[in-house]
Amino acid sequence: MKATGAGGGSIVWADPQGVLKVGPQSAGAVPGPVSYGRGGTEPAVTDCFIAMGFIDPTRFGGGQMQLDKAAAMRALVGVADQIGLAPDSSDRAARLAEGALAVATAGMAGSLFRTMAERGLDPRDFVLMPFGGAGPTHANLLAEEIGIARILVPLAAGAYCAMGAAGADLRRDFVRSLRSALTEETAAEALAIYDALAGEGDAWLSDELPGLRTRRFERSADMRYSGQAYELSVSLEGAGDVAAMAEAFHLEHERIYGFRDCEAVIEIGTLRLAAIGAGQPLTSPAPGGEAGAAPVRAHRPLYHRGNWCEAAVHDRASLGAGAVVRGPAVVEQPETTVVVLPGWAGRVDTLGNLLIERSAA
Repeated sequence: MKATGAGGGSIVWADPQGVLKVGPQSAGAVPGPVSYGRGGTEPAVTDCFIAMGFIDPTRFGGGQMQLDKAAAMRALVGVADQIGLAPDSSDRAARLAEGALAVATAGMAGSLFRTMAERGLDPRDFVLMPFGGAGPTHANLLAEEIGIARILVPLAAGAYCAMGAAGADLRRDFVRSLRSALTEETAAEALAIYDALAGEGDAWLSDELPGLRTRRFERSADMRYSGQAYELSVSLEGAGDVAAMAEAFHLEHERIYGFRDCEAVIEIGTLRLAAIGAGQPLTSPAPGGEAGAAPVRAHRPLYHRGNWCEAAVHDRASLGAGAVVRGPAVVEQPETTVVVLPGWAGRVDTLGNLLIERSAA
């Protein structure tokens, strides 16, 4: 798995040669972007969103946090000076911001292309699903850059990671080293160790979640043929004797390398037991608006491709199933903001997801 990106705290800066950069330094949440007013002095991606009209500084976090747009603009103009952006432009902050987002988007796109090319995949065959605070705000820019035609924004996109963590299984891995040839004696020893680890795991789950009823234990081991440099992780679920353990390894080796060697000595190394308590998956609420409704709360200018365009502003909670949002538009919700660019349109499905596609119009 690989991760790349530019979050709302990624810092916008210029190198000594006057080349515009984004990240990898981050302002984090404290002090955060300049607009947070917490002592940050270097502009960040969130400041770019503000300068371009993507984010309303008076409604950030559902209106619970007021952002300083003027400070963000001043900081962006400071970087514009460093890269020599035309001083006679009245839109210097917005132009700098758009350039910074283009740099960040190109970095994400390049990494995505490399990762998918290694696997023989074309990103244009997939749907982009953004989440987190800045993901839905940046998603349409990334989709345009890499040629993806569909974006799926979950109803609670800004809280998606937290929801996943809250509903995920509780797990801890217990490990013991055996390091021996696989024989009847070592197989019996391994089974005894697994029983002991299961007791430890059971006690740990009970301490972490008293009253937890649904729990399971998964056995695996690192195994190899004698003389091999690398081991394979082999599931030993249901393997109750030496023959079953050996066959589990042979099958995995054959799956990975295409052959087995039944005459070779098998070595069993690290024993692993995962103690897992079943989580309670959370579900997103259904769309709250009237079916088909897409009321416009306001309009505001949006900077895109060097020009300002008038964008409709929608509240996510007011969008009912079947509602259509045509770009340029902004969809606001307490934990994130979704930007729909010109030439794109979003439709709300029955689960409240916002599916954004290239517009036929």
